[in-house]
Amino acid sequence: MGKYTVTSGQNLFDISMHIYGSIEGIVDLMMNNSGLSLADELKAGDELIFTDDFVINKDIVSYFRMNNLIPANGERQVYYKESSYPRRIIIRLNSQRTSAAFSISGNGIMEIDWGDNSPIEVISLENEPKHIGHFFNSRIASERRIYLYGDFAIKQIDLSLCSVDSLLLLSPVNIEKFVINDTHLDIGFFHLLNDTYDINLCELKTSDLLPLLNCKKLMKLDLTDADIPRQILDNYLIALVKQYYGRRNCIVTLTTKPSGEYKEPQKDENGNYILSSGMEAIWVLTNEPAWNEGGQWAFDINNIIYTYLPTSSNHDY
Repeated sequence: MGKYTVTSGQNLFDISMHIYGSIEGIVDLMMNNSGLSLADELKAGDELIFTDDFVINKDIVSYFRMNNLIPANGERQVYYKESSYPRRIIIRLNSQRTSAAFSISGNGIMEIDWGDNSPIEVISLENEPKHIGHFFNSRIASERRIYLYGDFAIKQIDLSLCSVDSLLLLSPVNIEKFVINDTHLDIGFFHLLNDTYDINLCELKTSDLLPLLNCKKLMKLDLTDADIPRQILDNYLIALVKQYYGRRNCIVTLTTKPSGEYKEPQKDENGNYILSSGMEAIWVLTNEPAWNEGGQWAFDINNIIYTYLPTSSNHDY
């Protein structure tokens, strides 16, 4: 067993973070110190018993040791916070970030745990976008995590100012318009977006666009200045043709031109298209009459428009 000497301004949450790297270590402190409770006011010089070599998060413990830091947050509300709502979204940021901000509109209640010592922030979503900003009041060694709880539907969310490292949806979320610009991001979470009709990913860098296929109600996709390999773009466009049915027509903006020529592809013996390039996939999307009845597919590629022209041969102009 080990002994820990309390320093000035420390509470049980601080001590748990210092010894175990997690507030969950409080359980070990309670077991080894009979009569100890969360309501106790600790004094400098008090000694607590803890289990040797029991570490929950080694990275945090190592960070405190390497930087000779002793967490002491006094009487502030720290670390553990609980919401009565389900956790819906986790936003991960670099640990060096000192602030975060996003804009959001919709309906319902959203609760935000900023992942620092501040209390949970309660937001009532409205039709007009609200700018939500926060300056972090603590430092951490690992990635910063922002937790979004609540019973809500999002009309529009713009995460461009957050410098998001990754985004995790814990259940399907209704988001009509999703915006995130100028970031390097895995968009796998798009599998859990519901009712999304407008996506703005300008200046995005990503290695896979196929998660977008889940957004069958999508009517506008902006990939202006996106840093996407041509093969990744081709794979997405070809998959759009193969998984076309059940989706709406869409206006797509690109500054990276897909491979190949804008022409009718060959067909196999069963009359199915044999797609060999992204531009051939665009030809099919903009030339199939049945696929353009409810509205026209259109691709804006460097200000050249490819779209359905019902009265004549379809071509770019």
